[in-house]
Amino acid sequence: GSYHNYLRISRILKCLSEMGLERLNAGFLLHVLNEQSEHDLLNVPNLTGSMDRWWANCIRNDEERQWIGALIDRVRDGDLVFTRKMYEDALERRKQTGSLDESKGKSDGGTD
Repeated sequence: GSYHNYLRISRILKCLSEMGLERLNAGFLLHVLNEQSEHDLLNVPNLTGSMDRWWANCIRNDEERQWIGALIDRVRDGDLVFTRKMYEDALERRKQTGSLDESKGKSDGGTD
C-alpha cells in the first residue's frame, strides 16, 4: 500500500544523505511541496503526514531543515502558495549563495 511506498521514500532520502548526496533531498521535498501547494496534486493526508513528520526531517543540515520546515508550515497553514518560480529561485539561490534562505547566504559562491 501507500504506507509502504512512503517508507521507501524515507529510505531513499536517508540513503542520499549517507551517500553524500543530501543536497538532492531539498529539491525533492520542495518539488513535492510545490505540487501540493500550487497545483493541489499529491495533497493526500498520508503523503502530507509522511512529508511533514518524516521526510522533512531527513535533512541533516540544520538551516535547510528549519527553512523547509517553516515553509511547509506556512503552506499547510494557508499563508503561502509555494509556486514553481519560488522553487526554482530557492534552488538557484542555494547554488549561488549556499543557502535556500533569501536572508542568508555565503559569499563563496556555493558548491551545488
